[in-house]
Amino acid sequence: MSTIFFKTKIIDNKKLIFDPIRKKYIVLTPEENVRQNILAYLVEHKNYPINSIAVEKQIKVLGKNRRFDIVIYDKNFVPIVLIECKQPEVELSQKTMEQATLYNLSLKVPYLIITNGNQHFVVKVNLGSGDYEFLKEVPILF
Repeated sequence: MSTIFFKTKIIDNKKLIFDPIRKKYIVLTPEENVRQNILAYLVEHKNYPINSIAVEKQIKVLGKNRRFDIVIYDKNFVPIVLIECKQPEVELSQKTMEQATLYNLSLKVPYLIITNGNQHFVVKVNLGSGDYEFLKEVPILF
């Protein structure tokens, strides 16, 4: 397994990490650390193309502006994976899953992932029936 190296720097006593998706340095919060690690895993170990990934973009959900953490798009720019990241201290709960499910009302992706860096849930959603199943790992989609 390869080692993942992150570009970091310190400005005004704040540690920043380079986000290769947004192409800029971001303050390295605990949640951002989780986000960057899942992004590196997807790109380096699951071969997800970097240009198929969007980070922290605004969407409308039930008439309100919301911001998702990560969405993966297929080659036709159709969203296929929604990832909700929490900081490591946040327990992944029904509330976390409900947040991802709420965002999915707008996105309609067949895969949901929630992670706090320590724990991960991967869910395959049948958009027609609403049924779902928990998967053991992130699917290889590319």
